[in-house]
Amino acid sequence: MERLNAAFEATLKAVENGKEEIFNIAETTRLEFQHLNKELDYLKVEISETIKNVDAQQKKEKQLRQVLMETSLNYKRYTEKQMMEVYIEAKNSQIDLQLIQEKELQLRHRRDELERSLKNLDHTVERADNLMNQVSLAISLLKQGISDMNTLYHNDVRKEIALRIIKVQDEERKRIAREVHDGPAQNLANIILRLEIAEKLLEIDQEKVKKEIQDLNHLVRSNLKDMRRIIFDLRPIDMEDTDFIETVRNYMIKYEKMYGIQAKLELTGDSKNFNHSLSIPIFRIIQEGMTNVAKHASSTMCKVSLGFLRDRLDAKIIDDGIGFSPDDFWKDPGEHFGLVGMRERVEMYSGQLSILSSAGNGTQYSFVIPYHSKGGREND
Repeated sequence: MERLNAAFEATLKAVENGKEEIFNIAETTRLEFQHLNKELDYLKVEISETIKNVDAQQKKEKQLRQVLMETSLNYKRYTEKQMMEVYIEAKNSQIDLQLIQEKELQLRHRRDELERSLKNLDHTVERADNLMNQVSLAISLLKQGISDMNTLYHNDVRKEIALRIIKVQDEERKRIAREVHDGPAQNLANIILRLEIAEKLLEIDQEKVKKEIQDLNHLVRSNLKDMRRIIFDLRPIDMEDTDFIETVRNYMIKYEKMYGIQAKLELTGDSKNFNHSLSIPIFRIIQEGMTNVAKHASSTMCKVSLGFLRDRLDAKIIDDGIGFSPDDFWKDPGEHFGLVGMRERVEMYSGQLSILSSAGNGTQYSFVIPYHSKGGREND
């Protein structure tokens, strides 16, 4: 057994070193992606200016050709020197046009190369992130195996619980990573890029720089608000001194202050049969739904209805916001990870999630979770 433990520990160390390398590769790729993306932005501006120059030079070259033609037809009116000057000017204009057109062609080729590189880099980062998640899960499994190998090997119930805990932790890490990547991280990259542009414009157009700084001020404040929201959602849940319902009430008070949205709680039924081991996962589902309302619904109100039945919880989250088409959403969820995560949490505890919504008519999220299920049972 000692030799097996030593083998596990050696494997764990190797995997952790590999994880660090993957992280470094991902970060280096992200930096390269940002650098190329910035270069592409500058390149697009330069292409636009070059196209304008090509158009202007084409008009000039056409006019000079016309002058040359008229001079040739009426050569008796002009001296040899005048005709030579017209010819040279027309020829130089033609050469200038060819040079500018060649420059435009080269810029377009470079733009296409950058776009292909950015696409490949983005794919590399995505693969690295997925690999990081898989490695993190492997590390968690190895650590759990080392901590109590014999017990987990012979105790199927504890093994299943441990794996479910690891899965929940991994999903939470991915959710947090998505929140930070899609919000603050992208905004900060945008701020850095715009600051660099403002620095270049400082000696050219101070009025434009002033407006850019004002816009950046709003963007920074928005970013700070996103960070506060993420921190707010990450606060640990303390249910030792308060029960499930009281925890939901306290969250709603803080939710109203954080988002300025009126929150209501409606309770029906008797909670005496409620399985309190489900308190934290159900609270997280409610939190995910209410956060989704705050982020996307443009709603003035968010109502949570909890129906305690004999063998299950029947819950609803209702808003009076802009609404959307659930069918269209599930066909292409895009980057709306909140609802996807909400459905995954519900299904993890053998529940069902349904959404009733349409444009302009608000949204109702309904989920039912049984008190005792394979997913939700932690103790018998």
